[in-house]
Amino acid sequence: MSKRKMVDHAVFASITAALALTACSGSGSGSTPGSASCAARPKSLAARGLASAKTSHIPRAVQAMADQGAMASSQAIPVTIALNLSNAEDLNQKLVEMYEVGNPNYHRFMTPQEFHDRYAPSAEQLKQVTSFLQAHGLTVKSTEPNGYLVHAEGSAQALNTAFDTEIHNYKDAKGNAYFAPSKELTLPSELPIQAVHGLQNITRFKSYAVPKIASASPIASSNASQSGLAPSDIRTAYQVPSNVNGAGQTLAVMELDGYTASDVTTYESNYGLPQVPLQNILVDSATGSAGGGAAEVTLDIELMTAIAPGASAILVYEAPNSSQSILDNYARIASDNKATAISSSWGSSEGSNTTSFAQSENTIFMQMAAQGQSIFAASGDSGADDNGSSLSVDDPAGQPYVVGVGGTTLTTGTGGTYVSETAWNNASGSISAGGGGISSIWSQPSYQSGVANSSNLASATMRNVPDVALEADANYGYAIYEGGTWGVWGGTSCAAPLWAAFTALVNQQRAANGFTPLGFPNPALYSLGQSGSYASLFHDITSGTNGYYPAKTGYDDATGWGSFIGQFLFESLTSNQAGSSPVTGC
Repeated sequence: MSKRKMVDHAVFASITAALALTACSGSGSGSTPGSASCAARPKSLAARGLASAKTSHIPRAVQAMADQGAMASSQAIPVTIALNLSNAEDLNQKLVEMYEVGNPNYHRFMTPQEFHDRYAPSAEQLKQVTSFLQAHGLTVKSTEPNGYLVHAEGSAQALNTAFDTEIHNYKDAKGNAYFAPSKELTLPSELPIQAVHGLQNITRFKSYAVPKIASASPIASSNASQSGLAPSDIRTAYQVPSNVNGAGQTLAVMELDGYTASDVTTYESNYGLPQVPLQNILVDSATGSAGGGAAEVTLDIELMTAIAPGASAILVYEAPNSSQSILDNYARIASDNKATAISSSWGSSEGSNTTSFAQSENTIFMQMAAQGQSIFAASGDSGADDNGSSLSVDDPAGQPYVVGVGGTTLTTGTGGTYVSETAWNNASGSISAGGGGISSIWSQPSYQSGVANSSNLASATMRNVPDVALEADANYGYAIYEGGTWGVWGGTSCAAPLWAAFTALVNQQRAANGFTPLGFPNPALYSLGQSGSYASLFHDITSGTNGYYPAKTGYDDATGWGSFIGQFLFESLTSNQAGSSPVTGC
């Protein structure tokens, strides 16, 4: 393995501690929650009461673009104002208690209304913000149900004046036109404004679905490793329990395109699966029509039905592909609070976004965790170089309250039984490798304390990605019916919805046992990964790399803890006291 320059974590040093959960109980820290040294360390921008001007609103990609000068002052721009939560320190503590086995508040999840009443900005604060916007010539359009996303519109001149910036037009090397602030915003410290979204149109997510081949007839499961994994092949290889099917559970997929419903019903009919009810929830100006990203949406739904064919519903949340609509989409999933297991197969490199966008995402993911929702995100298909050129990880897989799902190459034997897995890496061809590495934004959450060692190259101070993995190699991928034809698909896009569907099975059994949903899975997954039962619960992937990070015994930044051994991990997670490692913050 060649020696390469590691990520420069100092790029975001001024905001790291402010944005992340700090691992005060980590190995070697010498601090425990509540200790003097722990109390002196920062938690978040909201908890510290700082103005959010230290959080960047300018994507790094601007640096490589040609400045075309200021945008026309009269140009109208819709924006989303993200507000700081109230009582953020209390929320940090409540999340600790919710995921700490033995705590009286363990798994005492909130409803969206309870979350709003406790943590949303007050009516007076909201009035102050809207008055500020109106005084600067902006029109307030609406406020999301969560109470901390406000939609407004104003001219470029009004926005420049309100936030002391100047919006410019830019062109990249290919001649594509964009706009973004030419200097960092200044946000009024007397108002609870966390960030302003919509002042740039560079941030876009991409799909992590990878096609292999197309065929004219259904894929036969008798030759799964060559022709595409059928639902029965997935269940056999990963020992998915046969006595549960997701009954009574609602899943959701976060999508940035539409799909053709008949593709899904054809898939279900071909494999003798019941038709899981689909409900399309269109956010902002989404139309529901199948576009260039329809394959992503289709495979997300079909792979969920492969594992959880008895689910009550799969909610398909679709929004346009922009920073504002992505936030609105996640916010709608949280505010609806209908789905307990959610998958997101869209993302972008941390450096392609702004840190203000990442922080606003994090607020929504904290709400999901507080409500007992599990969200899984594809870690990307570009290996260790998520941005295509240097060590980097993908967002939202790198978020501390999201389960990042990496990729493997699966080998099966007689009858489709599991033989082995390696870290997915086809870097020599057109298909790449599973995403993973070290976040440049987020400090290490406490559930990752102790995972770093000299052989796996993981960080002892920053968030490591992924958390878990599953088959993602399109050369040995999944049979998917999309666009009226059968094909074999891979990518970490496939791994994330399968983990979400597996969690629906867990939640089905937990409900039957009279328990709450699993909620944010990482505390339980990491506790089990560091337990003496690890080898019986996860396939520990110890061969291959994702282009830089090696797969090693135990946790690694290529495959996380590995893939699930379905029956046995299921049994561990369906205990009410699943896992024992709390998410701790100072």
